[in-house]
Amino acid sequence: MRSGRRTLFALVAAVVALGAVASCSGDPIGDQNATVTADPVIYPLSLRYHGIDVVRDVPYGADRLQQLDVCLPAGSDPDTTATPGAGGDARGGAADDAIPSSASSSTASSSAAASSAAAAEGVATAVPGAAVPAPASAAPRGTGSRPAVMMIHGGSWSHGDKDTAAYRAVCQYLASEGFVTFNVDYRLAPTDPFPAGLDDTRRALDWVFRTSTLETYDVDADRVGVFGGSAGGNLAAMLAVEDHESTAYADGDRIRAVVDLSGPTDLTARSTESDGVSAAFQRRQLLYLGCSAYVGCPAAERASPTYQVSSDTAPFFIGHSTHEFIPMWESQEFATALRSHDVPVTFVAVQGTAHSIAQLDQAMSKRVVAFLRRHLG
Repeated sequence: MRSGRRTLFALVAAVVALGAVASCSGDPIGDQNATVTADPVIYPLSLRYHGIDVVRDVPYGADRLQQLDVCLPAGSDPDTTATPGAGGDARGGAADDAIPSSASSSTASSSAAASSAAAAEGVATAVPGAAVPAPASAAPRGTGSRPAVMMIHGGSWSHGDKDTAAYRAVCQYLASEGFVTFNVDYRLAPTDPFPAGLDDTRRALDWVFRTSTLETYDVDADRVGVFGGSAGGNLAAMLAVEDHESTAYADGDRIRAVVDLSGPTDLTARSTESDGVSAAFQRRQLLYLGCSAYVGCPAAERASPTYQVSSDTAPFFIGHSTHEFIPMWESQEFATALRSHDVPVTFVAVQGTAHSIAQLDQAMSKRVVAFLRRHLG
């Protein structure tokens, strides 16, 4: 009798477990919602990263802000601390293709200064234009062995950089989990309003997809994702929703997964209503958009990912805190727009006020990595 009860209880537990799985999974596969609490410690910032090399200040354009760092997984080939060749690759074009005429000529001097600083810190530094030893045989595109993530810092589109301690830590953390991670800078408003920052991040992503980059860092072109927090989340989302319009996409290179933490996704007048962003943030948005008012500002909708979604958009991981300064309805409505086009979304609502990468306690960090592994392999 007692054995029979145990069997019955086991069957009931199995049915409940199956029901829980079914409630988190839908059509499309992988679509799910969760509400969690967050630890106040930013987990990546609390760790030490032994064996993770950081190649600093690699130029993808001529402006001083058109640079990126590369965080390399442990055990990477020593040759990957060099800069991919600047003379073009099998897809044609030089490294400075499509660089605006306003680009700065200070890259060499700033890189030299960065080299000295990096030497003091014990990090590898790229030398612009440094030659890369030719591989024994040219590998077909997409045959690299490692997944990659391009990450974009926040700062209301007007400040912040890739060298911020927390973003550097996230870069190293993702590398420690096996992802070659490209941590980018980009031009900032109000000096360079929309679409300058978006153009820069697109240019950086195209640089990641260059054959010389893929070969140098052993990256599989079919396993590349993007990650962004706050304004960086907006830019990551914009890259993803417009990915199908890019030259790289037409060439077969596309974003496979997106992590968006607290990204503003509706920059129109809708965000100025009573449940929207503060007056101070409204002004920052206008500076980024290059407009004096939301009325008659076509850039507002153009810079809002919610209005650009298509069925070609890659799967999303969206993290947003319940009481932070970017209203939660922005991410909720964005998730609805994605799902209306059958794009899989993992939506995690974090209790509290933690904004952007401040959500990355240990559990949330592992959720992000699990999502990236699921979609990038």
